[in-house]
Amino acid sequence: MERMRIAVAGFGAIGRKHAEVLRSCAACERVVIVEPGAQGRTQAQGMGFDVYPDIPAAWHAGGLGAAVIATPTADHLETASQCIERGLPILVEKPLADGVEAANLLTGRAAAAGVPLLVGHHRRHSPVVRMAAELIGDGLIGQPTVATVLYTVRKPDAYFDIPWHVEPEGGGPILINLIHEVDQLRFLLGDVTSVQAMQSHAVRHLPVEDSAVILLGFASGAVGTVTLSDCVAAPWSYDLASGEFDLMSDKAGLVDRGREDTHFLSGTQGSLTLPNLRHYRFSGEQGWAHPLDVRQVPFEPGDPYRHQAEHFLRVAQGLEAPLVTGADATRTLEVTQAIKRAAKTGQAIPV
Repeated sequence: MERMRIAVAGFGAIGRKHAEVLRSCAACERVVIVEPGAQGRTQAQGMGFDVYPDIPAAWHAGGLGAAVIATPTADHLETASQCIERGLPILVEKPLADGVEAANLLTGRAAAAGVPLLVGHHRRHSPVVRMAAELIGDGLIGQPTVATVLYTVRKPDAYFDIPWHVEPEGGGPILINLIHEVDQLRFLLGDVTSVQAMQSHAVRHLPVEDSAVILLGFASGAVGTVTLSDCVAAPWSYDLASGEFDLMSDKAGLVDRGREDTHFLSGTQGSLTLPNLRHYRFSGEQGWAHPLDVRQVPFEPGDPYRHQAEHFLRVAQGLEAPLVTGADATRTLEVTQAIKRAAKTGQAIPV
């Protein structure tokens, strides 16, 4: 594989993660940063990156082979389109765009130009999630029936100093965080066909919700719940409990691996938990009066962002097709925005 020069647009927490991981990949020759903000430029330069104000400037400097778009969601369409016009393969962070119409437009532009588009739903690159999908697909738990997901964290007050984090059309844990859970459940259990939701602003009293409870109906007949809050003292968040990614430090995770599970997937023949891949089943006669056996499914842990980066470099070289396409990510966005509407109206919404 040829070594490539990659631009990362946006140098917030996710942009920094992309940049750091990419420049450690053997197939990446150099990472440059596209960042218009003075603070982000100073941070990037302090970490040894060349910095440009926009994609055209980075392009004119020469040698770009691909780009990662990690700007605020509202800027994804414009920044990605600048890359598409120049034939640059792109990895666009989730959500793909700030609405389904814009996501379809972006996907259509990439397809018309023949530009590879990968969407940054990083958990699909997690060895744990991929193993779970394979096990469920192979019938380990029988017919999937119910799913319970917890996403409960405490975001620091400074998080809400970033203006777009408190904008109802782009901020809040439903659009920023829940979209990961929606995508992961779609990957594990199939498409979602209906949603209901309730939300609360009772803690911070901000324009965006701080807590929500979501009901999901799947095409298979399975049903699921997601409990979501970013204002609580609790350990039940996949990203932290798994140790796969910690935005705040280089540690393996703020919660020790092996202590907590956050996803509980149950079927007619057994249950599976994530991130620890505990498998529960009856060894003999089934029924609540009989004991359940539990075993730890072995797996090799890994950083999903690194797996995603290596996959993106292969996609950019034309060696692999994108694992998460624009159309797939748009469907996840459509379901997530339907949940947002359901939380506002209190009504069940088909999707």
